Amino acid sequence: MEVEAKSQPHEPFEVRPATRDDVSAIATMQKKSLPETYEPFLGRAAVEEFVARGNVERYFEEHWRQSTVATLGGEVVGVAVLIDGLLDLIWVKPSARSKGIGAALIEAIERRAAGEIGELTLEVWTVNARAVDFYGRLGFSIGHTVADPETGLEKLVMRRTVSPGR
Repeated sequence: MEVEAKSQPHEPFEVRPATRDDVSAIATMQKKSLPETYEPFLGRAAVEEFVARGNVERYFEEHWRQSTVATLGGEVVGVAVLIDGLLDLIWVKPSARSKGIGAALIEAIERRAAGEIGELTLEVWTVNARAVDFYGRLGFSIGHTVADPETGLEKLVMRRTVSPGR
């Protein structure tokens, strides 16, 4: 599915199910942008240790079948992973944000899971204000909070009803 980006310049991006061949590109994209996104509240050492332990590659090796990717000019610039109704991960390369890619990934996940789930659920760190605002704009509401056992940070559990026609 080709979609026109919402901000200038209007570069079309493609959203499609991930393939096994995408794993390396997805992992590379996420590893390069993890520090910029998470360092402000997790700290550089924690982010570097997470990456060094091979967690990113391992995650995508395990979950590529549940993944949807966005590409721009042939480059993977975003990914969303849906596991049994849980939007376990959505990631857009920082330079590709605010172009409609994240929203398109969530719409594609909903279409892909049509008839299988009635609700999308996700968890997001409360301190990640940009992500919390993004999910709110897309109609996710806060259900409750939980403590992240790995970081000690508070997470919001957010939900959105899946509409058949979305």
